[in-house]
Amino acid sequence: ITGTVGAALDRAGLDWATLKRARIVAGIAGCRLPDLAAEMARRLPFPAQIVDDSVTTLEGALGPRDGTVASLGTGSFYVRRSGADIRHLGGWGFRLGDEASAAWLGRKAVTLSLQAVEGRRPADRLSDAVMAALPPHPLIALKEAPPAKFAKLTPLVFEHLDTGLGATLLAMTLDEVTATLTDIGHKPGEPLVLMGGFGRVLTNHLPNQLAADVTEPAGTPLDGALALAAALP
Repeated sequence: ITGTVGAALDRAGLDWATLKRARIVAGIAGCRLPDLAAEMARRLPFPAQIVDDSVTTLEGALGPRDGTVASLGTGSFYVRRSGADIRHLGGWGFRLGDEASAAWLGRKAVTLSLQAVEGRRPADRLSDAVMAALPPHPLIALKEAPPAKFAKLTPLVFEHLDTGLGATLLAMTLDEVTATLTDIGHKPGEPLVLMGGFGRVLTNHLPNQLAADVTEPAGTPLDGALALAAALP
């Protein structure tokens, strides 16, 4: 962070003394934990407000409006604002959560395809395609695989939605999205922004009630950070 700020000052022809008049907000993944945010802010050589990256995403996507943001990419998190209350769900990473993310769906596709290989569910073109994408064997191909490698399997699901397995996987994903939006308190008629590449893909498959709430983001997470910084005293 310090290096990035220093590079920005150099490009603008400014020196470090300028930061005495600056208002800095940084959205950092994992900083929902207050102690971590405070410790990071303490270690920076200039005053800054540290928030979780979901907060800057929310501010950028919704501006001053109340509503919900579902960030669905390789991973996933949800954040909702209602008045002064901001609530977060998810964002715990591939090993602990990331439900309805691209990596989560890719892993589910492998799991159910392996069940098809075992004869526990009907094999179809999708299960065959998943197995063909993981030579010589899923245990070898996915050994210590990062989430992004699982996420790369999700296009296969959407190319085979006409199969039994494809329909099942899409339904599982939409169930997770719907359940989490219910848990976070999203109300019909309020703005809902789906962020992330997987979120944009999923938008066309949402139930009608949720699809009616979907709105385009007002801006980016950077816009959110700038707006929060501008509001600091």
